Amino acid sequence: MAATQMGLRARKKQATSIALQRSAIDLFLEQGYDETTVQDITDAAGVSQRTFFRYFPTKDAVLLTEHARREREVSELLAARAHEPLAETAAAVLDLLARDVAERAELVRVQTRVSYTVPSLADRFAGHHDRLAVLIAEHAAKVLGVTDDSDARPRLLGQQVVRVWTTATVLWLTQGAEGELPALAAETFRLARTDPTLVGS
Repeated sequence: MAATQMGLRARKKQATSIALQRSAIDLFLEQGYDETTVQDITDAAGVSQRTFFRYFPTKDAVLLTEHARREREVSELLAARAHEPLAETAAAVLDLLARDVAERAELVRVQTRVSYTVPSLADRFAGHHDRLAVLIAEHAAKVLGVTDDSDARPRLLGQQVVRVWTTATVLWLTQGAEGELPALAAETFRLARTDPTLVGS
């Protein structure tokens, strides 16, 4: 019985968190990030401000809550591929990131818009991207048996995967989030690695 109750409690907490995030995203899209207050979000979600702050310490945390989870999932994927070719691992990381975005299109749409208009949040998003690139670089350095302060390849790979992911995401959103983002990301990665106008002859 206790286990069932804990399960119900956990699901209720998750539902409340999702409702707050959903309300915030809708309001950010409708009236803008700066114009939306915590009170607006809680009114839309039908909860108190006290409840909001139990889930999110600040308004911007609503947009940043996915970062730690995403970094953890990338780290876990890399750990599981310690002995696989780097090209395959890089493609797998890119696919994971693209699918994650595709599942949260509205959230990412707001994040992208805000990252261009709110400098303090832009720095937070840039930090997230840097951390993802570092995770990939550290993994690549281990696979290659080098250190990333003496060999450029690990850092270049990490930065390339993240840049391809963000580039494909922006293109996908600009096109109305139509089509398969993982396929677009894979094609963008292929172009970045093989197009002679980008990599030279």
